[in-house]
Amino acid sequence: MIELATASALLGIMGLAGLIAAGRTRFARWRIGLPLMLIGAWAASWAAASALHDAASSGVLFAVLLVGVVLLNFALRSLRWPARFFFAGATITTVAFVFVLLAVTFTTRTQSLGLGLSALLLVFELGALSLSLVFAFEMADALGTDSRLPAPPHSSELYAPRVCLQVPAYNEPPELLRQTLEALARLDYPDYTVQVIVNNTTDPALWMPVEADCKRLGPRFQFIHLPSWPGFKAGALNEASRRLGSDVEIVGIVDADYVVRPDFLRECVPHLADPNVAFVQTPQNYRDWEDSPYLRGLFYAYRYFFEVTMVARARVNAIIFGGTMGLIRVAALKQIGGWAEWCITEDAEASLRLLARGWKGTYVNRVFGEGLMPLDFDGLRRQRFRWAFGGVQILRRHLWMLMGLAGSRLTLAQRYHYLVGALGWFADPISVGLAFFLLFTSPFLALGHPLLLRQLVGVLIVLPPFLLLAGMVRLGWSMRTACGAPWRDVPLAAMVMLALSFTVARACITALATRHGIFLRTPKVRGPSRLGRALISTMPESVVAAACALMTVPVAVLGPSGLGPVCALLLAWQALAWGSAPAASLLSQGVALTPSRAAFKRSPQTTGARPRFISDRPRRFVIAVVAAGAVIILTPAIAASPAADVGLQQALAAIPSPPVLGPSPSSSPSTRPPAGRGTTPTQTPHSVSNPSPLPSPLASPSPSATARPTGTPMPTHPAPSPTPRPTISPTPHA
Repeated sequence: MIELATASALLGIMGLAGLIAAGRTRFARWRIGLPLMLIGAWAASWAAASALHDAASSGVLFAVLLVGVVLLNFALRSLRWPARFFFAGATITTVAFVFVLLAVTFTTRTQSLGLGLSALLLVFELGALSLSLVFAFEMADALGTDSRLPAPPHSSELYAPRVCLQVPAYNEPPELLRQTLEALARLDYPDYTVQVIVNNTTDPALWMPVEADCKRLGPRFQFIHLPSWPGFKAGALNEASRRLGSDVEIVGIVDADYVVRPDFLRECVPHLADPNVAFVQTPQNYRDWEDSPYLRGLFYAYRYFFEVTMVARARVNAIIFGGTMGLIRVAALKQIGGWAEWCITEDAEASLRLLARGWKGTYVNRVFGEGLMPLDFDGLRRQRFRWAFGGVQILRRHLWMLMGLAGSRLTLAQRYHYLVGALGWFADPISVGLAFFLLFTSPFLALGHPLLLRQLVGVLIVLPPFLLLAGMVRLGWSMRTACGAPWRDVPLAAMVMLALSFTVARACITALATRHGIFLRTPKVRGPSRLGRALISTMPESVVAAACALMTVPVAVLGPSGLGPVCALLLAWQALAWGSAPAASLLSQGVALTPSRAAFKRSPQTTGARPRFISDRPRRFVIAVVAAGAVIILTPAIAASPAADVGLQQALAAIPSPPVLGPSPSSSPSTRPPAGRGTTPTQTPHSVSNPSPLPSPLASPSPSATARPTGTPMPTHPAPSPTPRPTISPTPHA
């Protein structure tokens, strides 16, 4: 089992190297994929068998890898060979690691409580491994084939229906809206109107100037004031749609901060000449970001979704409607009953219902307008909380349909993308939960208390740092290649993705505890310095980061040799990951206020003002769950004496522990722990969701060790989507 895991990991390294080296070159089109994959499988088998001093296993390992390579090469034949090699290696590595986890969990002799806890944690590990594979496929699919802009139908030259662009606004500064409306007045299209829907805004100083601007811009602009209206943005849009003229065939959504280019309608409306197309979506892009490190990182983190996720989904008619810079057919919208007012990401939910009715969506990967990004970290957290909460709402409401158990016209590929997109949000709760396990059990590792859980042994100790390194390399290369991020900005984008993990975890758990749409409330912080404000506003993340940093040295010095340094490395990574939140908050305070930023600073998109807020009940629920989980996990270690695991020690003593692999990417040696030394961690990889380490609790074979978690390499939601993403992983909304 160890030999297979090692050979698979080596094959995965070769696949990742092939994708990075040749994925975007002319060599990627050569028909050399299968021979190279077979050579790689042979080399990986030989290297693993030689390094583990088991030459007889080389043939068996090659046979297993051969079968996997041939089958995956055939299944992925539509991709260019570097993408096929990469994903085949990732798949085989994941499957091998799953078998190792299953074998060690259910064959290691331990007490009943330990087995139950190990099985529970196995479920989390399998979920993280599955999400990692999902994100790997998304990247291979997006970067492994040619992406061409969809061509409008031939009949589109004469197609110029009446269009209404709707601009919903809630307590928006008038000068911010003025830029948007003046840009819409310059559109190059013969027949369109603009509805400006100012909802739940009672201050005359905010809505009266907007009304005056609409009158100044002419009869094309219609002002609608809804002082107190239910249903948030969805409710306001539904009311505006009821006031549409009977001759309007298409509506478009434009957020209040977007400056739209003149050719938006002229280039996008023709795609709706196809009567089967219900909606057209274009990328959401941003302006005024180049001078700020914080905004540069945020810009490229946002771009990942539109350059990778949407490109992959567009090939199988599974895109989402993003809520701004998109067009939708009025007849299709009426067919599904309008926007869902129960969902706070109503746009993505509407696109799912449209596809379920058999409609098509078109993604035009070309920028037609730019908006503004949240100027401070609190605003970004509130935005991401809303996206994640809405993504879980969609999952809860439509789970049976996505699983094929309720009637719909969704294809298998559409169900797959919407299901894994929604489940992708849970990469962050998994990562956060297992990170707490790593932190809570670190004192027991240093003090010599065992946890009655299973462990991995021998050469598998190199997996955590290897998977962490491989995941970050994969993320960095995809950000550079797909999003065009300069290398100096790749760490900034990763920082933003990591910084949001705890926020997404809170949103997912809260969405499971309540059905009604709620919004995150962050406290107003006043401090004597920028650093003080950053630490106070991100207090939970700052405390966890400090605790992980403080435990790094004791675990490295007092922990078992071999295992201690690896666990210290994982704790250091956790400190960096959780420390990304105060770092992002600190950087955001340095954003200079240009005139457009000064106006946007007062927008609810930055301040987070909403009609409703998160209640205390979900908070109490979350605290109770975390406390109960900590008690269940730590009770065995506290109650057991250091010599409680004699049976487990004897079982593990019979397992040969091979030497470390020479070419291993890990800086931690894989040596056999002497009697009475520590356990070996395992790492669970995980996607464009959060690169914070995922622990794999392990059993201690001796009095001096405790179960250890492993690290996860990838951000959960590299993209801003409520269906993902990402870290990153889910629909961009305003």
